[in-house]
Amino acid sequence: MKKMLFVILIMLILTACTSVEPPPTLTEVPPTDTKAPPTMTPLPLTPDLTSDWQTYRNEKYGYSFKYPPDCLYGPMPGDCRTYPLEERRPECLCFLKGENPDVVTLDITIVEADTVTSFPFHVSHYDTPVYNPPPGTDLVTWIKDTYYSNYEDIPDEQIMELGGIPAVKFYSPKSPMAPSQEEIFFIKEDKLFRICMIDVENENNRELYDQLLSSFSFEE
Repeated sequence: MKKMLFVILIMLILTACTSVEPPPTLTEVPPTDTKAPPTMTPLPLTPDLTSDWQTYRNEKYGYSFKYPPDCLYGPMPGDCRTYPLEERRPECLCFLKGENPDVVTLDITIVEADTVTSFPFHVSHYDTPVYNPPPGTDLVTWIKDTYYSNYEDIPDEQIMELGGIPAVKFYSPKSPMAPSQEEIFFIKEDKLFRICMIDVENENNRELYDQLLSSFSFEE
């Protein structure tokens, strides 16, 4: 029974951000659960903590971010799933899937005794009308009208910066069926991008996510 619950938990974590493009309106998240600070705040810089990290560059969309030095670039090696998590070699626990520039995923798993912690970090853009707003579109207005039209507490202004570009952030608290989730949206060159992070209430997860976000930059 314990093993079955563990498998279900891992499936929930890995599928929360990797589903296909969401419909133009979402209704499952209660509007009162989505709150954001009223003022724009830049992400804290942590150059010393990421100085020896590898850099992923998305040539198609002109952005980059750093990721831990021990992570493997590419999908999980095929033989990794034949071993229990606690017996897997390092490249089976941290890998960056960046071959598809439209959906980039960093998956990190840390096994400590009986505790398994997952750090999924996803950056996505889809070739659909929702993700390709007209030139000059206001980000918050677009999110309200086409993506999360049923949210009542979406801020009326962009509340943070990501690599110098204004962005808006949404938070979904933990529920009995899913971990907490944070989404960040930004528009670059008339394209909407979505960053998704899972279990953001975990202090270790939060620290890693902040380091990834602080290293996010855009090519001129």
